[in-house]
Formats: sequence, structure tokens, C-alpha cells
Amino acid sequence: MGKNTSSKRKKPSSSWTKALFGLVALAALFGAGILFSEQESKMIPYDQYKESRIKKASQTIADKNDSSGERPLEITTEEETLSDLKKKQEDLELAQLTNQKKPGTDLPRKTLEHISKGMGLSEQGKYELAELEFEKAAELSPNSSELYAIWGAAHRMQGKFEGANKRFARAHELAPDDEEITFNWGMTRLQEKNSEEAVKLFKQTIELDPKHYMAYNYLGKSYGLTKDYKNESASYKKALELKEDFAQAHFNLAVTLSLMKKFDDAGPHFVRAIELDKQFDKPFVNQFLVAMGLRNGKGKRDDLKVVEKNKNKTGEEKTSDKKDDKKADHKEAHDKKEEGSEGSDKKIVKPITTIKGVVKINGEPVSSPGLVILESKSKLKVPKQEKQTLKIFQRGLNFAPKNSVVMVGSTVEFVNDDTEVHNIFSKSRNNQFNLGAMASGTSKSITLDQPGPIILRCNLHKDMVGTLFVVPNGYYSKLDENGAYEFDKVKSQEYIMQFWHPRLAPEEVNKNMKNAALTGVDHTMDFDITSKSDPGEIHDMVDQTDYNLLVTSIEQEMGQAIKDWKAGKKYLSHKRMLKAITYYFDGGGLKGAIAKSFSVKRSDHLEKSLDEIRKIIANRKKEPDEATEAKLRGLAKRAVAQLKNNVQELYARIAPEKAGKPVGAGAGG
Repeated sequence: MGKNTSSKRKKPSSSWTKALFGLVALAALFGAGILFSEQESKMIPYDQYKESRIKKASQTIADKNDSSGERPLEITTEEETLSDLKKKQEDLELAQLTNQKKPGTDLPRKTLEHISKGMGLSEQGKYELAELEFEKAAELSPNSSELYAIWGAAHRMQGKFEGANKRFARAHELAPDDEEITFNWGMTRLQEKNSEEAVKLFKQTIELDPKHYMAYNYLGKSYGLTKDYKNESASYKKALELKEDFAQAHFNLAVTLSLMKKFDDAGPHFVRAIELDKQFDKPFVNQFLVAMGLRNGKGKRDDLKVVEKNKNKTGEEKTSDKKDDKKADHKEAHDKKEEGSEGSDKKIVKPITTIKGVVKINGEPVSSPGLVILESKSKLKVPKQEKQTLKIFQRGLNFAPKNSVVMVGSTVEFVNDDTEVHNIFSKSRNNQFNLGAMASGTSKSITLDQPGPIILRCNLHKDMVGTLFVVPNGYYSKLDENGAYEFDKVKSQEYIMQFWHPRLAPEEVNKNMKNAALTGVDHTMDFDITSKSDPGEIHDMVDQTDYNLLVTSIEQEMGQAIKDWKAGKKYLSHKRMLKAITYYFDGGGLKGAIAKSFSVKRSDHLEKSLDEIRKIIANRKKEPDEATEAKLRGLAKRAVAQLKNNVQELYARIAPEKAGKPVGAGAGG
């Protein structure tokens, strides 16, 4: 009896303590919510210009939880979340795939190609070029809701909400009963911070699909924009009724309940969110759980001691700490500014700038085939940039010209003027090819659609070496015999400046990239490069793409697409086939490698075999049956066999050491 009485007397104090610590945690929550940092701009080296986008096919979009950030009350295009490293590829796939809608009619292959190119260009930040591709797709398929939804997503990626809304409105007009188009339009309105319109669209999504738990989650976020916590929490609860193991919804609900000062109700949802996904085990959440008695603080004592230590400091000590922090921040900012950047804090005083300098390697001036390249950060082409047609002759067991430069998208014809047979090839990243045996008097052409350096070689004559650099725009300068370069009167803006020479290893090229902010003030920028390579040494910048893994991913994606089709999930199955074609076969680089090493006709034939499966799956008039399933599996088996044979043949040409390895054996590198 005494124990019970004692317990009852302590309860008011305990509740008061919980409320006090809850408010402290709430303050920490607000602090965590309003602090964010912008990602630093990154200079992309040419040898990594087109990153391999290979992932395990089992990691599908539909299976992923929403992990959109630490601050559940709003989504902004500027915010960086604690799970950004994990989310980069997911965000890219969401932009490319989740926003692909159910087509009202079957899309022609040409339309799909323009859509694929538009998505790829958007990913690279080449938005103006992407817009042209989407316009071409719209000319071919003006009534495709799928196209307009993807187009709208591309505008949303740029933060151009007016254009995004216009295209989503057209998609919605063409397919008013498509819940995914409605949902993604709602996402656009949410990112635009238009709470009223976002709420309407998410409610429409739920009317179309009452089990759309993601729509309930983002409906909650939409209410949160106007601090309507009652409806916000109700939306998260509904999402959890549909999917109890939805970690993000537990976290969002916990934060909202905390804002409503319902601390006892919030605690269990924080705990459940952490059980489901460790990314939600954040410092402020830990403080909250310890304060509420839901954690004993083990493993977090150091963090809590720091908090207590700061709380006990005098005003003078805190002021001193702030000054020290400011000094450290200032020094860090200064160091970053000094790191490879020139003139970035100055205003443009003249629309054009002349820039020149001298390039040295190990203290000695270097000449041809060295090349200095300026690339605008927008990655757009220069005005009036045109594709070229270049002929490279094989004469006297040499390449003529030995060193060449062409614009991206140009066609190069290799002409054998020797009496000898030649076999020209390249192992260079993004531009690997093998032209096969070329008899005297014959020629072969390839189109180079990826920028970067190419080392030309001949399989039959090991001493034949040439260089070919594919520049993304017209800003490049060859070195003279003294190592000097000059850009005369280029547009004043920020550029990435890079020097390339076949003597330099890839990491040496990357290390010496510069951020050049041209303001109209003519100035000099020299390169003084340290290299471990000897004069005359050549680095091929070998392509690391694993084509075997690409085929495995395509096979898995098609297999799952057929299973989804059989289960009646026609939209999801169609999306998987699109991923197999546009994301792995084309986007992964296999299509381009086959076209360059063999023929465009061959790569188109392989793509057509994959597209045949997609068309059958996309045909909504036919219900799944055993005969059609057997046909699909037969077509998929044949397509995979063709791809495997082509990869083995491709490796026999460009990497004989990998040719004997079976698909799936990890022949990367």
C-alpha cells in the first residue's frame, strides 16, 4: 500500500518532468528542422562524365519507403537530409521512373528514345537540350499522358513549377483516372509549397486508390505546410493503418504529435521508426526518448554530456565559444575559396574575358597533344555549335592526323590507306569500341555521343597510337610548343577548367581541375602538375562498365515484369520493362557499346526484341493467360541469350581477358 501511495505522489512530478524535457526536445526538433545546408557544387571529370547506373534489379522503387528528410512539415528543393547519400540514386530513379505514367496508347519506340534522351539530359543538367527531346517526343505522341507526366517531372527537377504544372495538367486531362499522375502532380504542388492544391490532388489520388498510403503520407505533409497539425496527424495515422511498417510515417507522426505537445503519444512512434530504419535515430530524437524515459542513454552519454556541459557554461564562456566557432567557420570558408577557385567572389564587369596560361608537368612545359578545356557548369553547348565529320586515315602504320578534337555528337570515319589490314579500337571510358578487321581501301564510321578522351590503337600494330578528344562544347585550346594556351574572348561566367594529356593518370587529371569564374578581367591561370608518369607514357582511362552485370539486371527486371503482369499489375510491369530498356540497356551504355563496336542495326535489333515484350505487356486489352505468359517467357529467354552472346563477343574485342567469364561472374573493371 505504501509503495502505491509513494508511486502516486511521484507521478505529478514525473509528468511535469516529462513535459519539461519534452519541450527541450521540441526545441531541439525545431533546430534540427530549420537547419539545412546546400550541397557543394562538384566538378565532374571527363573520365567519370557518365557514371555507371547499374543497380541490383531487386531494389525496385515500389519497395522503397519514403525517406524524404528530417523535417516532415515541408519539402523543399534546397533541403539536404541526413540520408542524402542513400537517396541520390533513389531520387534519380523517381524522376525517371516513378513519374512514368500509364500510357493511353502504346508509345512508339522513337518516342521512347526521345523520352530516354530527355531524361538523361535532365539528369546531366542540360535542361534546354532535354526540352528539345521532350518536344520531339510530343510531336510523335501528342496524346501520351505518360510523356507529359515525365516532362512535368523534368521541369520539377529544375524548380520550374509553372512549366511542371502545365504539363501535369495536360497529363491529367489525358488520363484523369490515373492515380499515379494525380499523385505526382500533387508532389509538384507540395514542392511548390501550394498547400491547398496539394491537398486537393492527394485527396483525388486517394479517391482513385483508397490504399495509396504514400498519398496519405504526403497529404499529411501538405497539411503541415499550414500547421494544420490535427489533419496532418490524422493523415499519417491513416497511412500507418494501410502500412504499419512505414518508418517515415511513424517519424512524421511522432514529430507532429510533439508539436501538438502530445509527448507521451509521440514517443512510441519515434521508437518504432528507429526499429524500422536506423536513419531516424537522430540526436534530437535520442534526447527526446531519454527525457521521456524510453531510453536509458547508453551509447549516447557523450552526446548528452556535451549538452549538459554547454548548459553550465557562463555567458562569457558561451560568447567565447561562439567567437571561436565563427573564426573556424571563416577559416573553413576561406580554405574552400582558395581550393581551386579563382575570382568566384567578384562581379562580372565585362561580358567577355580572355584567359591564358602555361602548362607544366614536373616543372617542364608540355606541348601537343595536351588540351585545356573549359566547360560551362550548365553543360550547355556554345552558340552555333555544330556536329562535325572527321576523317582519320591509317597511313604508313600511323594515324593521320595523330591527334584530333571533335564536338560531342560528331561522326568520325576511319579510312585505311595502307596496304596492311588494320583493326582500330579504343578502351576509353564511355567511348570504347572495336571496328574489327579493315582491309586496305575500306573505311568504317562511328558517332561519338559521349565527351572525353579516346586513345586510338590498332590490334595488329601495337606501335600505332593516336588521340581523339570529344569536347562537350567549343571551348578548348591546344598547347603550343612552349606549353602555352589561350582562350580569346569567351563569355564571362563560371567554368570548369581541365587539362588533359595522355601522359596523366585519371586521378592526376581529376586532381588538377579548376573552378574558373571569369568576370571580364583578363588574367592568367597556369597549370603546374606533378605526375608519376614518365614522358611518353600513355594512360587509356579504361571503361569500367560491367556489361555482364547489365545483362543480369535486364534479365531480372524482365522476369519480375512478367510476374507482375501475371498478377494483374500491368502498370508496374510496364514500368519495369521501360526500366530494362531505357535505364539498363540504353542508359547503362550497352546499346552504345554494341553500336560502336558492331553496328547501329545490331543494337537496334536487340532493343526491338526487348521492346516487343514491353508492347505485349502494355496491351491492356488482353488479360493474362498461360499462352501469353509462355510467349513472354520465351521472348525474354531469347532476348537474354542474344544479349549474353553480344556481350561475350564485345568483350572478345575490347577486353579479351573477360570474354570467357560467364554472365553474372562479376567481370567488372
